[in-house]
Amino acid sequence: MSEEYRLDRPTALTCPECGGAMSTEHDGTLLRYRCHIGHVLTAETMLAAQFDVLEAKLAACLVALKERAELCRQMRESASQQGRDTASLDAAHAQALERAEAVKALLQSEWNESGRLYARQTKGFVPVPRP
Repeated sequence: MSEEYRLDRPTALTCPECGGAMSTEHDGTLLRYRCHIGHVLTAETMLAAQFDVLEAKLAACLVALKERAELCRQMRESASQQGRDTASLDAAHAQALERAEAVKALLQSEWNESGRLYARQTKGFVPVPRP
């Protein structure tokens, strides 16, 4: 390992690029975060990237809930054709759709501060690829 490597206390934040633990670095007035494999983000870029990751994870939750609802629907249809009780599948289908609507509402609602605007207003926005 190089002489520059330091084993610092990780923050409660994870890298939006790789998911690794981040440590905090101060360079004068600049606040930066570095993960264990070397990704470095300014606080402003971290804020914007964190929002992108959050939005992507919510979208993935929405997909999973809609898929669950569809699977329950298909299983309910099959069970019904076989004369079996479908009450639990009906309930699971309804629950998945209800939760999907809640996640969809989160995705469609306005966010107080996304981080992108803050980054643009301060030191410039550096896009971070979505995981």
